Amino acid sequence: MKFEYSDERYFADRNKLSEKYGQRELWSVADHWPLYCGIANLARCVAIMDILRTTLSVPGHIAEIGSWRGANLLFLAKLLRIFDPHSLKQVHCFESFEGLNEFATQDAGAVSAAGRYKGSFEELLDIINLYELQNEVIVHKGRAEDTIAPFLSGRTELSFSFVYVDVDLYEPTKRLLAEFHPRMMPGSVFVFDEWNIERFPGETVAVREFMSSHEEFYGTEHVPNTRQPSLILRRKTC
Repeated sequence: MKFEYSDERYFADRNKLSEKYGQRELWSVADHWPLYCGIANLARCVAIMDILRTTLSVPGHIAEIGSWRGANLLFLAKLLRIFDPHSLKQVHCFESFEGLNEFATQDAGAVSAAGRYKGSFEELLDIINLYELQNEVIVHKGRAEDTIAPFLSGRTELSFSFVYVDVDLYEPTKRLLAEFHPRMMPGSVFVFDEWNIERFPGETVAVREFMSSHEEFYGTEHVPNTRQPSLILRRKTC
């Protein structure tokens, strides 16, 4: 892995600082997050903000599939409140809160991550309530394969401008692309967190298969200055 050595050094040094200065009160850390945030994480946030801003003039809602603890989900919702507070756009979250537990052949070595990325549904709802985002963030609890299709079939009016894909695996990526594609507006984007990432090959395989039959609809874009997200599919405008 390209950044393996620098990551190991950073995490080791970070742990040493935690031992040196002791535990801190949660909100004192949160309110000073630029002080504590790693550069890679900061770069990811800046990249996601920049991508979102390119879609603000595109009609349609926002969705994140695979939200883990909800950090990026709430980041998107807070950005929407800052940049477009008077629109009807909402942020839809599709998350099982059970972690990674079902793998296809295309996922290969990703099975070593079984059980990882479990979130807390209750904690996420508490944070949504804290920031009074109940009308802006809609959480659909359950596997993406089980929740997206029934929801969309019941909401025929919905279109989307920004869909963040962080499911890591082949089958949910394949299914969500098929389901959201008819709802993507011109200029809208699919943004992939694990595209071309060695330990999660299934997401890349699913994107490649999707593009083999939908290339006329989307252009591909590299995301500069960050490790992740690593690919944008932007719906063509003509």
